[in-house]
Amino acid sequence: MDTIEYDYYENPSKSSEYQKSGYHIRICRQQTVGTETVVRNISKRCTLTPADIRAVLTALQDEIASQLGQANIVKLDGLCRFSISLKPEKEVCTGKENGTGVVLKAVNISPDKDFTRRVDGALGTRVKSRGAHSEKLSEADIQERLTRYFKEHKQITRPVMQRVCSLTRYMATRYINRLVKEGRLENIAFPRHPIYIPVPGNFGVPRPEE
Repeated sequence: MDTIEYDYYENPSKSSEYQKSGYHIRICRQQTVGTETVVRNISKRCTLTPADIRAVLTALQDEIASQLGQANIVKLDGLCRFSISLKPEKEVCTGKENGTGVVLKAVNISPDKDFTRRVDGALGTRVKSRGAHSEKLSEADIQERLTRYFKEHKQITRPVMQRVCSLTRYMATRYINRLVKEGRLENIAFPRHPIYIPVPGNFGVPRPEE
């Protein structure tokens, strides 16, 4: 079995979802497996060619969409259940909407209980991540970690920020955005693929005249 890394993350103080405990468990270093990988792996387990499997997947998508378009519930035994929910086109439901005023809200997917048990049986060995995401660091602690980091490195990215400062992705992004707004970090790359460097005078980086 493969190894699954996890860590503990502090719960949002205002979240009603996590009122009973101070932390929740999150999987680390997950990878996205695309259609091509799934097709190749299925092909190794049966006599169907990758082209056959792609054709079946496409036909399955079309059939499920067609059934949901008729408001039917689609149940794939041993896998999941599909259904749809509707909402008013405008934010407030008045109870007087006609057909054109009612639109799709969501496609709902519920896993079958047998499938959930199968996934549970396939889980790899769970090990605590070498990161320290469960730590609760103060503002001063984060500043100190960044200062130490920039003594040996010239630039930082959001994933590195997460690791170095023990932050979630969301909090690392918020922290970086604030530091950029305050003029303490500068993006030297592209907006969609940012790379940040400290502005001289911050995090132990001297100003030119120093």
